[in-house]
Amino acid sequence: MKKTLILASTAILLFATSCKKNETVITTDGSDTLSVVKTTETTTLANDEAKAKVDKAQADLDAAIKNGDKKAEEAARKALADANVAWEKTKNVVNNAAQDVKEGVDNTVDKAKVATENAKQDMKETAQDTKEAINKAGKDAKDATRKATEDTKEAYNNTLDKLKAK
Repeated sequence: MKKTLILASTAILLFATSCKKNETVITTDGSDTLSVVKTTETTTLANDEAKAKVDKAQADLDAAIKNGDKKAEEAARKALADANVAWEKTKNVVNNAAQDVKEGVDNTVDKAKVATENAKQDMKETAQDTKEAINKAGKDAKDATRKATEDTKEAYNNTLDKLKAK
């Protein structure tokens, strides 16, 4: 369970280091506490770079329109369109990665809950087995003490009978 948590935390940290907003979810179940970082909104460096390229292409287009240069304007429009396509692809990749991480975290949390429940059940069964073993040992000791007492009485009585016979 610890290895799974460490693996999930590492994966989350790798994806979440460039995130804008993180939400920490803490699940408490008795004495066990599970803390998971949940990514809700991501903006990676690649996404920021793609947005910057779109902004630059828009600025170049505005400058070309202002200068009245038709060739530069057409080239700037093409560059803007290419930058927009790249930006959309980047956003899709980032969103898909964030969704994959979220699903992985959710699965890890679910598995951790199941493991906790299994551990609790195992502890209950072990406690019950221990209680039964203690009760059996106590009964066995009581029976052995009773038998030893009876044997001692019998031996004492036999000794008294032998002494009386002489």
